Amino acid sequence: MAVEQIKPTRMALLQLKRRISLAEKGYELLKKKRDSLVMQFFDLVADRKRLRKQAHSRLQEAYGALIEAQMYIGKRELENISLAVPPTSEFDIRTYNIMGVVVPLIKLRGKIKRPYMKRGYSLINTSSKVDEVVDKFQTALRAIIDLAEVEEQVRLVAEELESTKRRVNALEYVLLPQLREKYQWVELMLEEREREDFFRLKRMKGVLKGEQRQR
Repeated sequence: MAVEQIKPTRMALLQLKRRISLAEKGYELLKKKRDSLVMQFFDLVADRKRLRKQAHSRLQEAYGALIEAQMYIGKRELENISLAVPPTSEFDIRTYNIMGVVVPLIKLRGKIKRPYMKRGYSLINTSSKVDEVVDKFQTALRAIIDLAEVEEQVRLVAEELESTKRRVNALEYVLLPQLREKYQWVELMLEEREREDFFRLKRMKGVLKGEQRQR
């Protein structure tokens, strides 16, 4: 709304004052949210860096064990054994709240690390190298799940942070300056009107006094 479209009345001035007060409160709340999100974002980024390093290390160990097992018992035999291993447990995606941001939490319905008797292959007829491969990949899978969870959390918090920054900037540089400008304009118009009324009343009193003297 342009300044010229506002009627310079006491009611308009009061309404603008209330809007400014609400906008200022909203601005302060959003600034606090932005600052909290910044801290949360950097914490998550630090976690992501650590988990990326951990996942990379676990995968290297797992593939190293796999190559060693292939060399020891042969690739074809290892593939045959792998077919007997049951699939990994299913996942449940739950959520929780970080400063108004709903982020995922990945939960397994079962355990990643299965007991030796539930791995699907014979312990008697297979090498301990197979057990080592399974152990390493189970550990790597846990690291990958943890990393995937944090990667998505970083993305969602970053989006919310950007949105909050835009809202803070809109209030600080657009809405509040506009409201204050309108308030000052209405206040100025009312002051000018009061001065005009004062001088008009003063002239009327002067005219009345002159008429009384003539009588």
